[in-house]
Amino acid sequence: MELLELENIWKECDLKITEGNRINKEILKRVLISKPEKTIKWMKIRSGFNLLSPLILFAWMEITNYIFYFTSSFYIGLGLFLPVFILTYIWDWEYFLHIYNFDFSDTILNIKQNIVKLEKYKVKVTQIRYILMPIAITGLLFIFCQRLVFSLEFIIMILLILIVFIASAYYRFKYSISEKFRRLNKELEEIEQIMKS
Repeated sequence: MELLELENIWKECDLKITEGNRINKEILKRVLISKPEKTIKWMKIRSGFNLLSPLILFAWMEITNYIFYFTSSFYIGLGLFLPVFILTYIWDWEYFLHIYNFDFSDTILNIKQNIVKLEKYKVKVTQIRYILMPIAITGLLFIFCQRLVFSLEFIIMILLILIVFIASAYYRFKYSISEKFRRLNKELEEIEQIMKS
């Protein structure tokens, strides 16, 4: 009789431990999913703002009542600015659609891997944007400053813009982007270790 009681107590303890492990894993899963949900939420907000950027430009032109003079300078500027703008806008739409169709019903590891892929896509697009931005800025200068006078002040302004742009791109490529890749890969490794245990 005592052996049977001990066996029943043992089975009850086993069930409690199994149930406790299941509850702990469920709590861990919810904690791990809550962070990606917040990340995706902010990604959606930022990408939505990027999609609204043309409206901001048009609103600024409407408020300031800016008048364009359709000279050769305007068309050169439009030819430089428009392809870069269209290309980056298409990338913004693709990014937004990837975020909008994000699936949280997948495993935690797959969710994290998908977030890492999204962030790496965004970083690559940002790198290409930095490379193309001088072309777009030059186009905007031709569009909005149609009567360019190459005075000393104008040349100094262009040089300062280029210096700030190059310093910003250097810092972004050398420190910010590489640090972000390291952080993303570290998070991925941590989740893989948790899933193995």
